[in-house]
Amino acid sequence: MRISTSMIFDAGRNTLMRQSADMAHTQQQLATGRRILTPSDDPIGSARALEVSQSKSVNEQFQTNQGYAKDSLSVLESSLGSIGDTLQYIRTRAVEAGNGTFSDAELQSLASDVEAQFNALYGVANSKDATGEYLFAGFQSSQAAFSGGAATAGAGPAAVVYNGDEGARSMQVGPSRVMPVAEPGSKVFMADPTTGQSQMFATISNFITELRKPPTDPTRNVSAAVQTAIGGMDAAIDNVSTIRASVGSRMVELDAQVDLSAEHDLEYSDTLSRLQDLDYNEAISRFSQQQTVLQAAQQSYVRVTGLSLFDLLR
Repeated sequence: MRISTSMIFDAGRNTLMRQSADMAHTQQQLATGRRILTPSDDPIGSARALEVSQSKSVNEQFQTNQGYAKDSLSVLESSLGSIGDTLQYIRTRAVEAGNGTFSDAELQSLASDVEAQFNALYGVANSKDATGEYLFAGFQSSQAAFSGGAATAGAGPAAVVYNGDEGARSMQVGPSRVMPVAEPGSKVFMADPTTGQSQMFATISNFITELRKPPTDPTRNVSAAVQTAIGGMDAAIDNVSTIRASVGSRMVELDAQVDLSAEHDLEYSDTLSRLQDLDYNEAISRFSQQQTVLQAAQQSYVRVTGLSLFDLLR
């Protein structure tokens, strides 16, 4: 085989280009801290890293949802606590109203106090969460959960009607867990399924109306109204307490889910590190070797390409 001068030049040039490319690849690995820069560096490792990265992204979305769910449940739990406290206060006032020594003026004052609590309770029933949605409206969260409730002259507040639905908004907080983060107002405030009127508000309103009746009204029966109010408040308190306990259980479960997702995130990060991260000691040693080889090849190339037959004819 005849070896021409151009073949010598081409072979030397190709060798230098290949060695320069290898060294540049190592430099890029050192700069990024990644062993796998392209799938061709490690096809199997690259495919596995892609799978783990996708799983990590899904887990991160669950963690985001968990944060939203925790906020929603915290607001719900706080609201239920406020409702329970208000109901307990009204019950206490109802017990006081059963004192036969109360004057008519004192009963009127008590009625005004209970009405203020009614209005506070109505405000909580139509409260919004951090995103501006009505907390107790079910899936109809863009509209107020309840309507009515305006005080009638000489009597108690008007009937309060539930405008939402029975839906309980939920969030997916894990691969197989969709957690309710809200409760419909019909359940919390005991809405009558046939009329939509809230039994809780109706009981309080009727109690206020009875307290405001003049002593001369033959239909006035404070004692019976007190017993009805106490019974209604007991039922409402039990209902809210049961719902609040359920919310508390969900918050405990969510905390466990948060911890589990955090562990998964660490596992995914460790796996990706093993698959992708560069061994700096090996890479630096390889880079030094490549640099030495490239310098030697450059010097050899200069010497070989400098040879000429005319040098032998002197």
